[in-house]
Amino acid sequence: MIKSSLKCSLGLLIYLLVYGHSVAQTGHKVEISLKNYQSSQLVLAHEFLNRYPVVDTLQALSPGKFVHESTEKLDAGVYLAVLLPENEYVSFIIDNDDQHFKLTADANALFNATSFENSKYNNVYQDYLRYSNEVVNSLGALNEKLREDIDEGTRAQIVSSFNEKLASLESHRTNQINKAPNSLAAQLIRMEIETPVPNIQGSQEEVMQKKFEFRRNHYFDNVDISDERLLNTEAFFNKVFFYLEELSPQNIAGINAGIDKVLSLMKSDTKNFKYFLDHIMLEYASSDYIGMDAVYVHVVDTYYAKGMAPWVKEEDLNEMIEDVRKRKPLLLGNPAPIIDMELKDGTPIALYDVDAPVTILYLWQPSCSHCKASMPYMKSFWEKYKDTGVKIFSGCTKVGAKTEDCWKYIEENDLGEWINTVDKDLSSRFVQKYMAEKTPKLFILDANKKIILKDFDASQLEEIMPALFESNRLEKPNSVIKSK
Repeated sequence: MIKSSLKCSLGLLIYLLVYGHSVAQTGHKVEISLKNYQSSQLVLAHEFLNRYPVVDTLQALSPGKFVHESTEKLDAGVYLAVLLPENEYVSFIIDNDDQHFKLTADANALFNATSFENSKYNNVYQDYLRYSNEVVNSLGALNEKLREDIDEGTRAQIVSSFNEKLASLESHRTNQINKAPNSLAAQLIRMEIETPVPNIQGSQEEVMQKKFEFRRNHYFDNVDISDERLLNTEAFFNKVFFYLEELSPQNIAGINAGIDKVLSLMKSDTKNFKYFLDHIMLEYASSDYIGMDAVYVHVVDTYYAKGMAPWVKEEDLNEMIEDVRKRKPLLLGNPAPIIDMELKDGTPIALYDVDAPVTILYLWQPSCSHCKASMPYMKSFWEKYKDTGVKIFSGCTKVGAKTEDCWKYIEENDLGEWINTVDKDLSSRFVQKYMAEKTPKLFILDANKKIILKDFDASQLEEIMPALFESNRLEKPNSVIKSK
């Protein structure tokens, strides 16, 4: 009987130990200890795309001691303990299976090592960051020496040392990944790895171009960008947009192809696809760069309109699709929409009747303050360029009896040399066709009335026009203009 009771007691003890351990490891508990930290509050945030959402504001349990815990797990990602009031921070990793640990740092020396207790992966990543920073600083110093006037022997020694340090960094990187190959820490380290470029033959220009293309084609070889843990890391956002903005050709077709590749690698059933698709759509819809609306149109047509964004409300989706329908005819390189207007005496005139190497389509109204501000620039441009054959086709957006205000303004401001037109009965629907509900609207059209530029300020005309001629821009209407 005694033996039986002993067995029951031992069994119960073992059960409690095992069960108690499992309970302790549910949810999350992050203890933060900050030496020399005076504030009684600490902000906990995390990285998300290029933003830093706040998770909670922690209250000190004792000076410099903070805890964040819950029965729920935190989403995996990079988190920030933000010190007040300076907003300096300590970063750390939360992984799916690493949510119970303690970190210690010194508020007076945040650049020194942050230490972790009971964390599976933070020490792996912190060790990599420390070593990587040391090597990168050394490589920078060696690179500066290579720029100096030194003899060939010294140069060879520096190059050898440079290559040794690079090899050492690669070896250390591999070792850290192997310590926790499936962790978020390993994924973050892998993001810094690029596939070595093979030996390429050809002229210097050919070699540079082929190396660039190889880098672009193999840029995501070493990281799984469908891994949802990466969504909560700024490094992931930076990597994706470096690919889109630096490695993808900066024309409409090149950017669209880059977006399609990124989204295909993310896989449509992941959070990464959802959030990056929305971010990319908004980024290019509101871009200050002329011509980027073509990217927005491509994204909506390819993904949203084809049912690949089920999270979007139907009314919002329909509004987006309608907006794209209006924008399509106005994309750079497209023939300008046909409009039939009339002169002051009622004579009909069509935009396509204008015979000119370049036509400036200017849509305005006399009561518009922005139009009034643009007029001096339009007049200055006209005086400088009217002898080149350039024509200004001016469309006043007033209708009916109010068109008299247009002719009065034209006379008072001596604009009679332009092709001034109105559309009294709105039969041409030119305001809708050119999305000119807000004025002024400016378009530059080539001899065949293809849209070369649009949506720029009148003050830029005198700067834009010589650049168009010098760069053969009039023959390349589908390029992206990196100008706001």
